[in-house]
Amino acid sequence: MLRTMFSMAVLLGATMLNAGAADTVTVRPARDDTMLLNPGKGWVEYYGTSKYTDDMISIGYTRPTWAVVEPQEGQYNWKPLDDFIAWFKAHGKKVAFGVINFDGGMGKTYSIPKWVFDDGAVAFAAPDDSTPTHTIILPKTWDDPVYLVKMKEFIAAFAARYDGNPDIEWIDIRDYGNSGESNGDYDVLRNCSAACYRDNYLAPYISAFPKTQLIVPWGGWFDGKSPEAIFRWAVAQGVGMRRDGICSQWSKDGSETLFAYGHEPIVFEYGDDWPGMVKKGTSTPETLMKYIEAGKPSYLQFFPQFYEANPDFCHRLGNRLGYHFILQQATISKRIRNGAACAIEWTWLNDGVAPIYEPCRVAIALIDQNGRVVQKQWLAGCDPKGWKSDEAATEKVSATFSKVPPGTYQLAVGLFLNNEDKDPAYRLGIKGRTAHGWYVFYDMLQVG
Repeated sequence: MLRTMFSMAVLLGATMLNAGAADTVTVRPARDDTMLLNPGKGWVEYYGTSKYTDDMISIGYTRPTWAVVEPQEGQYNWKPLDDFIAWFKAHGKKVAFGVINFDGGMGKTYSIPKWVFDDGAVAFAAPDDSTPTHTIILPKTWDDPVYLVKMKEFIAAFAARYDGNPDIEWIDIRDYGNSGESNGDYDVLRNCSAACYRDNYLAPYISAFPKTQLIVPWGGWFDGKSPEAIFRWAVAQGVGMRRDGICSQWSKDGSETLFAYGHEPIVFEYGDDWPGMVKKGTSTPETLMKYIEAGKPSYLQFFPQFYEANPDFCHRLGNRLGYHFILQQATISKRIRNGAACAIEWTWLNDGVAPIYEPCRVAIALIDQNGRVVQKQWLAGCDPKGWKSDEAATEKVSATFSKVPPGTYQLAVGLFLNNEDKDPAYRLGIKGRTAHGWYVFYDMLQVG
């Protein structure tokens, strides 16, 4: 009876390399290339849910303007953001968003609230043919003292509302530049200094959001120099990067933000809408993959039209984004005793383009013939953050089980986001997943 119930290795295609050895067995779990949805990576859906949200999407994303969120000084309209969180939460998804200070070409004379200028910020009417007035109202200088005070007050209120919200994956810093893309050039206006940008546009967000991941878009030149130095400073403060403009003339190959790789997550957004990409011939899997391999993002904007034209490619790319963990091989003892170490030597492959940036802790568990976890043990020597992209990592770990009734058990591995979580949060690229998220990699472990 037990022999029949513990035959998952055969059913799941796992390979036993030396099942006849006296004390140990080496198993090779069967790989599963189904697209996985995992924390800290994946496709990003813009502005609302759709028929693809459940199966393809990891994060929902939006970015209203400051004028929408604070139409009157001190009177905040949080409803659009709260509703957005609720829409995606109903699908079991997290969200990300940023608030844009000004958004040229979008038909609004005031994307910065009018009351900011009524309160004394010096206005400049920049040409913008998309608006009824053919202008957009901006501060005359980016270090205008009234403007900066009002902006910092908004950032503080924004953070008081959303910092540490478990339903938010990240907050964009979009307080500077057209569409918040860190580029202050707009017609006759020019960028502020590097010091002004750091102290008045980046630092207030970094101070106000200690609990939530921040992301800042690459862009602009400060003091006639590349912005990389100032963005490296931001990354050192825990801020991730995004490249808005991939697959376009604005980006060579997406590698502009690569200095954040290995430190903080990278987000990619296209440089054009879908019709524009089709017209320019940049809507091909080959073009997109060039950017993914060069820039190593954890997140990528989702275009429904691209998915519909290339579903198989998008499924493969969904795994390639960020990390993708595969247990390739494990050597373990066939029998263990209560109170004695259960030693494992195993090899993991990260088949994604980036490391994992989320918290991740590994445990093994004994599972009985009824599918119950009899005992779980954390593996202190296992470090998923050290599993580098496109590399196999071999580790020697051990755990000690105690007071387990003698018998035959399945041995399973689970990757957890939080220590207090009941079930593993992370999915692996192998077969053998249980209903509660564990992955069985050996099914005939004798405990006595």
